[in-house]
Amino acid sequence: MPARRTSRRATSTHSSGSGQQKPPKRARRIAPAQVHEALCRLKARGILTGRADKISARIDHGLLAAAERKLGSRNTTEIVQAALAAFVAPDPFVEWFLSDKDRLPADFELAI
Repeated sequence: MPARRTSRRATSTHSSGSGQQKPPKRARRIAPAQVHEALCRLKARGILTGRADKISARIDHGLLAAAERKLGSRNTTEIVQAALAAFVAPDPFVEWFLSDKDRLPADFELAI
């Protein structure tokens, strides 16, 4: 019996062949835009140095596959950099929403 050939995609350790569907196109466009915005905020704050260090890490296969789908990239460097940027420069709306900033006073009454 001849050996059966399998595609690289089906046997890859980073494939998304776990039966899960890709996120909608809109979600695949939003994630890269969020990463770009986070990197711009970090650059403006002087956090990015322009130099890169090589790291090694063990990442759960499912987590990496989900990040690949959401970001639309199989480049591990881009995925790890996106995750770190999102962690270091969280969305300013979320920070504002969870803060006490711009809240109405307790005795506020709406005049109807």
